[in-house]
Amino acid sequence: MKNLLLFLLTITFSNLYSQTDYFEGKRTYCEISENERVKEIFPLGIKCVQNRQYLGSAIEIFTDVIKIDATFCDAYFWVGYAFRLSNMNKEAVAMYYIADSLAQNKSIEFKQNLASTSMLIGADSLARRKFEEIKEYFPNSPEGFYGVALTSTKIGDVIYGLENINIAENKYNKPNEDAQLLKAILLTLNEKYSESMPYYEIVKNKFSKLDHFNGNYALSLYEIGSENKDEKNIKLAKKYYNKVRKKEELTEYIRSRFEK
Repeated sequence: MKNLLLFLLTITFSNLYSQTDYFEGKRTYCEISENERVKEIFPLGIKCVQNRQYLGSAIEIFTDVIKIDATFCDAYFWVGYAFRLSNMNKEAVAMYYIADSLAQNKSIEFKQNLASTSMLIGADSLARRKFEEIKEYFPNSPEGFYGVALTSTKIGDVIYGLENINIAENKYNKPNEDAQLLKAILLTLNEKYSESMPYYEIVKNKFSKLDHFNGNYALSLYEIGSENKDEKNIKLAKKYYNKVRKKEELTEYIRSRFEK
């Protein structure tokens, strides 16, 4: 389940940066200091992060800003973001947590990044709490519901996860393939194999080269084929299972169905 979670989180992180205009650096959630040095260097730090360059310098810049103004929540967020891009996830979580606390529930970006990065370091209860807060403070957004569903793949309350991904699916303005993939996998985990099939079919073109798509899709095909004594489906299931390159990353149950 851990490898499945990392796979889904990779997709999540690829989308977080582009979801809002906050990352353009044109606005802040906390009032920026009138200090001239803060006004001068804070935008430079943001440009480093935006360009994915000189991240060490960006961390130094935001740290200097925090020393000047310890109440500036956005500086904590951006240094956290620079830490995450540097694979320093524990440090990122600490900074995101302070940013979110100082922002007083104004920022969905702070909560999303805090929750998602918390999952990377195994702080699942913190991640769940922050995704639940997104549901509470940003109820029109699908992201809290999606995030709760994501945590369900790790926490194990997959029925609750399925309830939340259904709500998220209805809140997205247009079909969202990432949510459809998560729903397909949650349906498989809930042993609703037939119900999962339309969702796998929808996202097949986007995800068919990925191991966790092929492994979970194969399981649903196999279980349906076994129940209906349908050799065609069983053969197709084996075909998709054989596409999986790192079979050790699949759940033990999936492997047991094909490696007898």
